[in-house]
Amino acid sequence: AAPFSTELLHIPVAADGAPLGAQQKKFNTLIQRIAAQRELLAQWQQAEQDFRRRYAQELKPAALELQALMTQHLHWLDAAYARKGLTKAERATLADVIARMAADLAQTAPDQATAEAMTALHDRYADTDYATQQAQALEKVRAMAEAALGLDLSGVDMSDSEAVLRHAEQQWVQQAQQQAAQHQAQQAQAEAARAAHHQARQRKPSAKERKAQEEAQQASQSVREVYRKLASSLHPDREPDPAERVRKTALMQRANQAYADNKLLDLLQLQLEAEHIDAAHLARVSEERLQHYNRVLTSQYQELQVEVQSLRAHLQAQLPQHVRLSSKPAGLAKIISTNVQYLRQDGLHLQRTMRALDEDPQLLKAWLKEQRRLFKEQESDFF
Repeated sequence: AAPFSTELLHIPVAADGAPLGAQQKKFNTLIQRIAAQRELLAQWQQAEQDFRRRYAQELKPAALELQALMTQHLHWLDAAYARKGLTKAERATLADVIARMAADLAQTAPDQATAEAMTALHDRYADTDYATQQAQALEKVRAMAEAALGLDLSGVDMSDSEAVLRHAEQQWVQQAQQQAAQHQAQQAQAEAARAAHHQARQRKPSAKERKAQEEAQQASQSVREVYRKLASSLHPDREPDPAERVRKTALMQRANQAYADNKLLDLLQLQLEAEHIDAAHLARVSEERLQHYNRVLTSQYQELQVEVQSLRAHLQAQLPQHVRLSSKPAGLAKIISTNVQYLRQDGLHLQRTMRALDEDPQLLKAWLKEQRRLFKEQESDFF
């Protein structure tokens, strides 16, 4: 995107101290709001790039390190299962621990061979095989997601987060299109009813209706007029100087894109860069013309708001359900830092546990008792 300057597009107070008009004040306010929204969008886009980079460089390695420790611990527990001296209840708890850990590791395995090894280990200790458990768990996830999001996820592979996200986005777009179509149909019906009513009364459009139609048309013409002036003066074929022709070609390409996107603000910025207008010129623009400008600028501001909201929604959909994205882009970086910290703390705790069990195998009984207590707590919290 081209550089944007709120200073250049700010209508200054007149030298004699005369106050700005209502439309001039609104113009300045809209320029500031659009600049702030553009900056916010750029911050979210940068935060997304940083998130993906730090995920690959920090979060993923920390997760793999913890996974390696868990695998080592799991094999130790698997060997301890055959140890003499364990009661029936302790052996049942140990089998439950092994099955749960193996299921978690199978789900996050970095390769197919590891996934298959963990699946086989799970099936040795669990009452229900891994494939059946996963199918049941995914159906619960599907039901919860459908209830929370109001979507139909039947036929979607719930284990493929990208597929779920794509399907959800498609349905959201379809819902938005349906709502828009319904709204347009309602408007068309209302317009038809009004037209029939007006025809029956054989009256002409009111002054208010004519004014609204004229203002909408003039707002569109404002963008067209600015573009035509730019196109006329920037046409590179009319420029004999090679260096200036290159500059005008680049400006003309930006002008074409801004006009295609109905971006009045970008066209005004290009006028400034092409030295066709300055602050004094903006101060001389009539209130009526500024009113047309402000209509277009308001639309641009609203479009930027929607773009920011859409990006945040896309990012939120990629995070675990229990992680809520904050309203500020910096919150995305905090999610990475927090999760890396948790993974490292879990790794240190697991290393201490493994070391203690190695040094004193009798601690296994106390450890199993603690695991059984934790399982009961989880079950009571769930239900």
